[in-house]
Amino acid sequence: MAFFDRRTDLHRPGIAFGPAGDQQPSKLSTDISLVAIDREDPESCAISEVIVRGVTAGLDRYLAERPLFREVCPEQALFVLPIFNLQRYAPGEGFRQWHCDWTISDEATEPVHRVLAWILYCDSVAEAGTEFHWQRHHEEAVRGKLLIFPAGPSHIHRGRVTQKHSKTIATGWINAGTQEGYLRRLARS
Repeated sequence: MAFFDRRTDLHRPGIAFGPAGDQQPSKLSTDISLVAIDREDPESCAISEVIVRGVTAGLDRYLAERPLFREVCPEQALFVLPIFNLQRYAPGEGFRQWHCDWTISDEATEPVHRVLAWILYCDSVAEAGTEFHWQRHHEEAVRGKLLIFPAGPSHIHRGRVTQKHSKTIATGWINAGTQEGYLRRLARS
């Protein structure tokens, strides 16, 4: 992804909770945090908006296939959180630890409101992808593929690590409620 390669000024070490059982970090990556509502960096804002629009279209399809899903959510509304990450995994790096995307931590992304998580693969890597524990399922990393799945413990997952190739993904969350309500809460904090 050209944006990731060009914008080394935005690179940060990937962050995740706790070490894996083998005492290695649970996640090794280089991340760029993007905020689709931050207009200070026009290039970052533009790519953020394109990704959020694409994920929103995917969410609309997801909900059309599951009409009761929206009805059982607070406010009967869901939105793609405008804060998300681009993550690059070099050969041998990855998110090795089984995890889910729901937590009760007090962050600006309001993880307690997370209903769904999403992953957008930015390149095709045959040996990589995402493994889902309970489902005993592996999704291959195919450029342009968008995964949307429940954020809670029913969909514990981890990245499949390749020793040969790098992998780049965009990943974030879909929260219950409305984006307008979220932005009001964010402005007050």
